[in-house]
Amino acid sequence: MPEYIKRFINFDRLIATTLIKILYWIGLIGIGLFVIFGMLGGLVGMTQDFVTGFATFVGAPLIGVIFLLFWRFAMEVYIVIFSIHDRLGEIRDKIGS
Repeated sequence: MPEYIKRFINFDRLIATTLIKILYWIGLIGIGLFVIFGMLGGLVGMTQDFVTGFATFVGAPLIGVIFLLFWRFAMEVYIVIFSIHDRLGEIRDKIGS
């Protein structure tokens, strides 16, 4: 049996960090779409109520930046948790040999 299949079956190497990075990029796209649609909604809203539309137009990027910071922080926490697992495995291997 090939080595990569053994590692996959035995959970010797976790794939979660790769999946977290993919999820991070999907989240960035979602936040970007939120900002774009929020700004477009603000432009449309300016035709009915200028103040509310302008607030939405300006607020969407600000909220997007806040979401971006929280999203990045959450993904980093998950990566740190899985990195701890990898480091503990390295320590176990060094102690065992």
